Amino acid sequence: MSFSSLAINGGSKAVTNLGPFPTKIGKEDLLELIDMWELDAKDQSRIRQIIRNATNLKGPHLFRYYNPKPSKVAAAEAAMKDLIGTKYCLAVNSCTSALVASYRALGMGAGDEVIVPAYTFFATAATVASSNAIPVIVDIDDSLCMDPDKIKRAISKRTKAIVPVHMRGAPAQMDAIMDVANKKGLAVVEDVAQAGGGLFGGKRLGSIGTMGCFSFDYYKVMVSGEGGFITTDDEWLYTRAQSWHDCAACWRPDRFARERKEGELFCGENYRMSELEGAVALAQIRKVDKMLAGYRRAKKQIKESIENVPGLSFRRITDEDGDTAICLVMFLPDAEITKKALQAIQAEGVPAVVCG
Repeated sequence: MSFSSLAINGGSKAVTNLGPFPTKIGKEDLLELIDMWELDAKDQSRIRQIIRNATNLKGPHLFRYYNPKPSKVAAAEAAMKDLIGTKYCLAVNSCTSALVASYRALGMGAGDEVIVPAYTFFATAATVASSNAIPVIVDIDDSLCMDPDKIKRAISKRTKAIVPVHMRGAPAQMDAIMDVANKKGLAVVEDVAQAGGGLFGGKRLGSIGTMGCFSFDYYKVMVSGEGGFITTDDEWLYTRAQSWHDCAACWRPDRFARERKEGELFCGENYRMSELEGAVALAQIRKVDKMLAGYRRAKKQIKESIENVPGLSFRRITDEDGDTAICLVMFLPDAEITKKALQAIQAEGVPAVVCG
């Protein structure tokens, strides 16, 4: 073969057509997914037969980027953005990742302090430490969320942000917290892991602070097995969070160009959401208000049925209309009575735990 026969020199192409390419995801993978649903035996057999007999079945592209079809993750981001009411939304693989990406987007680092509540899942504080900053723990009040008065005493010249956690599905006192933050010029990162879809003052949680972090873990309000979202109205913070979640080099017009603005170039990690999680998350986002309406009806009915029990009191809810109502928190006079009540409730077949 001479060089003159090469395509670059006017010859014919060696490869005239690429594909069709065999997919790595096929019938076997779909059958494994179908097996996860508790279908009637006859229905499952029929579905399995249809799948096995299919002659033109093509599996999905499970990586959200470079996907030849419209991305389910992108659709979930758009739906979540509309639900929460922010300008930007980024899907990640967990709320823990959402917190880290948010902290990094805000530029947290060595010597910075971040105020977190004493009652929360440990990721709220652990991610501060993993971002090389210092978690400063403040007490909660009778709402079981961060006490705004305690925040004031914890602020120092090194404070970078306040992280209210909307615990057990109910909103923190966001008006008072935002008032403190605005007066001191501090960022507010809402940890909405346990209260997706909730509100405070008519605004969705995750849209009130500087950034909002959501969990779609199986035990949360909206679920996709694992997964999470970041919401914000700040384009620069969105850009930095997006960079952090995907190796911090891929989200620039020219990834090889010089830094356009200080803070644009830095080392990141990989927190991407897969198309499988995105598809489930999208369905969950679309039906969350219907789910919340059911929770609220059930909680109201239970609460009204037991509110006159002597010695029983309830957690203070900062905004009854915004409560996701995923659980009912009750207080009793002492530990001994609480233990007996717990045993009695569990004996009735009602799920109950003591938190403390």
